[in-house]
Amino acid sequence: MRIVRMGVVVGALTTALACTVPAAFAGEAEYPAVNGHTDDWVNGATPTVVYQNGLTDTDPARVKEAFEQCKSQSVSCAATTVGTPERVTKWFDVENTGTGTGPLENCGQSSSDIKQQIGGMHAFAWGWNVGGSIDIELTKGVGIGASAQYNETNTETKTGSIDITVKPGERGMLKVGHDMERIVSDVTVQGGKFGGAKISGLRTEVPLKEGAKRAAPDIVPCGQKLLMEQ
Repeated sequence: MRIVRMGVVVGALTTALACTVPAAFAGEAEYPAVNGHTDDWVNGATPTVVYQNGLTDTDPARVKEAFEQCKSQSVSCAATTVGTPERVTKWFDVENTGTGTGPLENCGQSSSDIKQQIGGMHAFAWGWNVGGSIDIELTKGVGIGASAQYNETNTETKTGSIDITVKPGERGMLKVGHDMERIVSDVTVQGGKFGGAKISGLRTEVPLKEGAKRAAPDIVPCGQKLLMEQ
């Protein structure tokens, strides 16, 4: 049975790089926008391991077990990128639990704009489709995600603060975005269990360093859903 763990923040937070985002950075990104609350790209394909003896397994835990053989000095592994890596900007409405900040509602009889500064944060994490944890050193050593030039932490926390104007008939919230690189890889394992294997369909999603300052209003007409409500 396939276990879906999309959206789980994996590993310990070893570094929190918080940046307050002024209005000058409050623009949309150049990459296609993705709603992080609903996106399931990481788990959109089932990874497969095929051993040299013909044994095939699609259980993410078993695929991960095969991949982790690459830690052994007696095993040689190499990754091949399938297709072209894709870059998107993943947006989340800020996490404001306990702050009482937003959403801003201007759905009554008022004819005046609501103007308010909203702040909040979201933790952006590595994701992959072979279980609930990731070994960054291993994936980089094999060649998965290395081109993303991301630092050695599993999670990066982004904090935004921006002035939002909600006109009559609208609802608004602050959204924080991060540019992500998505890579599909096949891994060839030489040695190890049954003499070797091929792992297909590994998906990794990595936050990009240069996408660190993205904040913008999430504004919708009254009666429609914000990102976090979809």
